[in-house]
Amino acid sequence: MNQLNCSFLLKPLEPLYFGGPSSFGAGEKHIGVSEFPPTPFAFQGLVRSHLLRSAQDPMLDLNDWSDAAKTERKKLVGEPDALPDGWQIQGPFPACLETHKDEFGFNDTYSSPWVPAPRFLLQHHSGPLHARPIDTGHPGINDLETGSTPKRLLLLGRPEKNALSPIGGWIGPENFLFALAGDGVTNWQSNQYAEDFPPFIKNESQPGVAIDRETATAAPGKLYMLKARRFAQNAGLIGWFSGNTDTRIPTDLFSKGAAGAGRKGRVALFENSEIYHPDWKKVMAGRHLPDKVNENDAFWLVAVTPVRLNDPTVPELNQLLPSGISLVVRGALTGPPVIVGGYQMATGRSRLNRPYLPAGSAWLFQLNGGEPQKRARVLQDLNNTNKLGPYEEGRFGFGHTFVGIGPQIKETEI
Repeated sequence: MNQLNCSFLLKPLEPLYFGGPSSFGAGEKHIGVSEFPPTPFAFQGLVRSHLLRSAQDPMLDLNDWSDAAKTERKKLVGEPDALPDGWQIQGPFPACLETHKDEFGFNDTYSSPWVPAPRFLLQHHSGPLHARPIDTGHPGINDLETGSTPKRLLLLGRPEKNALSPIGGWIGPENFLFALAGDGVTNWQSNQYAEDFPPFIKNESQPGVAIDRETATAAPGKLYMLKARRFAQNAGLIGWFSGNTDTRIPTDLFSKGAAGAGRKGRVALFENSEIYHPDWKKVMAGRHLPDKVNENDAFWLVAVTPVRLNDPTVPELNQLLPSGISLVVRGALTGPPVIVGGYQMATGRSRLNRPYLPAGSAWLFQLNGGEPQKRARVLQDLNNTNKLGPYEEGRFGFGHTFVGIGPQIKETEI
């Protein structure tokens, strides 16, 4: 077996279009808008297909759909709904390559991933504000049910600044650290925010017409327009892979090779990407988090990929907390659900369309019990992991969470 633990950048050479969970019939619909970014279902399919294409001695015939061929593929990359034991895929996150001078004057190139803005960042004319508990009669926001947990509920917002609406959009590494490090620790960078797409991604409209199969001519009334996403030359989708692979799969497969991505298998290249923006490295390593945690300290749990929960207001951790420590949710800012489905190439069937909480959803929580250092270790265990939602979906990349410093909460009784 080969042990792989690497990150990579999938760089599209053409505009990409990823269809949504609903059907699109030319003539019935005239405009299709690509999902952005592709779901972890779509991304893990690209990764596992690349693993299969890279297999050697012998190479695989991916057009062979015999029972023997499907069994061989399952041995290499797992079942359609489950990865082999020990595998983990993370991503996709839009990212660009940036070059800066280091302290010695040499060019230093690194990847800068962008993520959806956490919903506790609120709109204000002078720059986003961190949501805080409201202890007055002013209006606030909270997606928890007020009738079920009145003692735990905290209304959130900044009514004194007339700030009660999440900023939405996308943020780069510096603003992600701004969000997670706590109110007033770092400064907001306006060039690290985009309302619709990161600045290295553009919309591109692609006209088309359905073809009549019998006459091989344009079908009347079947015009349509697709809105695809074009990436800049130095940009793509970043992801991470970890796991033991068969010796038939080369260890350098994510530093080279091409993939067919999205509708009509548009060309995209795999490149090695192991060096990150300094602020992204900080949040990945949890260096913004404290060494000791008091019981009245509050923190944000932020999902940067969609997640499916039985109760959308309560984050269900698929790994139990240490004995003696409990997590109490004081607020939830989750936003409207998104519908996630997809197509299973291995079975030729569609996945179920299910509601997911969108990336950017956030929960304000406190930790009870245990020692201060032990509670701090819990924060590290929840940071940069995939422990929200169903276990197998987490290994595909869903429920990817980071932990941020929350606002001060006056009372300790919860």
